[in-house]
Amino acid sequence: MTVPDSPAGAARALLEAAIASREVEAWDGRRLALHSELPPLEGAVLQHWLRESGARRLLEVGCAFGVSTLYICEAIAGVDIEHYHIIDPYQSTQWSNVGRRHLEIAAPRRPVEFHETLSEICLPGLLERGLRFDFAYIDGWHTFDQVMLEFYYVNRMLDVGGVVVFDDVHLPSLQKALACIATYPAYELLSPPPPVCNSLQAKVRRAAGVPPIRLQALAKVSEDERDWHWFEAF
Repeated sequence: MTVPDSPAGAARALLEAAIASREVEAWDGRRLALHSELPPLEGAVLQHWLRESGARRLLEVGCAFGVSTLYICEAIAGVDIEHYHIIDPYQSTQWSNVGRRHLEIAAPRRPVEFHETLSEICLPGLLERGLRFDFAYIDGWHTFDQVMLEFYYVNRMLDVGGVVVFDDVHLPSLQKALACIATYPAYELLSPPPPVCNSLQAKVRRAAGVPPIRLQALAKVSEDERDWHWFEAF
């Protein structure tokens, strides 16, 4: 595959090739079956929220084959970002560094840091460094406690006006975590763009009792000033 010179073009070419062939390429030329990727509809919605937020400081938890990373890279092409941190503890083992390869092709010479370590170890370190973010995408380990742990640190580092997006929100663990987070006074749920909300797919999914898409975004609308004994049932 010939990769265009522009970062946006490179990201789009890699996305289209992977989706069409259902394969991705490792650094050594091996072709691997594509799976566990963010679907195109959700990729477009992720880009919509990212562009609407005007974010310059990004965090991604969970990279895998880097399909979501490519959607992000395409959306921020031409944007003067301050930093972009990606956490994936299994990138070189489970995912054969495909996500890293995609990142290096689609975001060359960008202020990106890749952390191949567990999020529960990495996120406290980012907080200790004093890093701030205005966009976070959480798609790591999907147990309730892990999602809440990752959100705990994201909340500590996310600026007012920032956006946090969760993937796979149809899972019971994510539903329970989002029910909890939705009670936080500092956050408001964001809706997908109207064409997506009103699409046939969204209506069918609602009728089936599942979210209209597998992503959910929340905007941080104020500082988190909950008292030490705050609690809301969820």
